[in-house]
Amino acid sequence: MRIQIDKFKSVLLKESVNDSNGFNKIDKVIRAYIKFVLTSDKKINEYVPNTHIAEVFKDVLIYSELENMNPDIFHNVKHDPYDSIGKNNNPDDYDKLVDGRYVKKETYSVGINDILIPEYFDLGRLKINGINEIHKTYKKLKEKDDNVMNNIKLGRIVLPYEYTNKRLTKSDKIRIK
Repeated sequence: MRIQIDKFKSVLLKESVNDSNGFNKIDKVIRAYIKFVLTSDKKINEYVPNTHIAEVFKDVLIYSELENMNPDIFHNVKHDPYDSIGKNNNPDDYDKLVDGRYVKKETYSVGINDILIPEYFDLGRLKINGINEIHKTYKKLKEKDDNVMNNIKLGRIVLPYEYTNKRLTKSDKIRIK
C-alpha cells in the first residue's frame, strides 16, 4: 500500500507530464458546456435546475482529469471474481489464492476519456444548437446504461480512494452557483 501511495504522490508532482492535448481539449469543451449552462437565462430542463446539470458535467470533468493523471490505473483494473477451474479450463488462465480458491486473470478499463469527444461533448454542436445540445448531453449521461456515468460509478467503487479523490484536481475548484 505504501508503494502505491508513494507512486501516486510522484504522479501528482509530475502531473504536467501526463497532460496531453487530448485532455486539454476535453477540459476546454466541458468547461464551455458548464459555462453555457451557468450563464443561460433559460431553464434547460423543466424538472432539473441548471446548477444540477452543471454539477453532472463537472463530475465528468473531474473524473476525466483523474484518469488523465493516472491512465495506467484507470485502464488496467484487475477483475477478481471467485471462479473454479472446470475440466475444460486451462489452469494457466487462473491465479490461485491462499485459501484454495481461484481468480480468473482479467483486466478492464474504467476510463472515459476515449469516448467523451465527440460522442458526448462537441463545441460545434454546442455553438449551433446550444440549449438543445446541453439537454441531449445531460439526458444521455443520465440514461440507465450510459457508459460514461457507469464507468464513473464503477471506478469510484473498484479504484483505491487515493486515485479517485476529486479534491486533488483543478476541476474541483469550478464554482457552481
